[in-house]
Amino acid sequence: MRVRNSFLAVMLAIGCAGMPVQCNATSNGDGQVPDAANNATPGSKDNPARVSTGVMMRLILHKVDPVYPEDAKKDHVSGAVVVAATVDDQGKIVKAAVVSGPEKLRDTALNAVNQWTFKPYLLNGRPAFVQTQFVVNFNIAN
Repeated sequence: MRVRNSFLAVMLAIGCAGMPVQCNATSNGDGQVPDAANNATPGSKDNPARVSTGVMMRLILHKVDPVYPEDAKKDHVSGAVVVAATVDDQGKIVKAAVVSGPEKLRDTALNAVNQWTFKPYLLNGRPAFVQTQFVVNFNIAN
């Protein structure tokens, strides 16, 4: 009886006793099954490696500077625009979106970053997709 109670307690603790619940050996430990991106190879299109801004800026081959919008200059708008980007295994921006920054500067920053190209980032000796962020600064000179 003692063994049976212990077995029942263990089964209840892992959620597989008395209910038509399927236990899955691929769960991530908190009872949830990981999504497909977590099963993808690191550095693949579905699971880009996270790489710092500093590392990516050392790999830049072609950088286009943004054009300061005239209306932003006229209104004395300056600041930093943060752009989140995915760079493919060939070094091209394949996805970019503004995270933050002054509204009048966002489009021009995004247009500039979308034109940047990089040496491919190598993960375990192979070109990889990466996810990173860039900061585009706008300063009005006197």
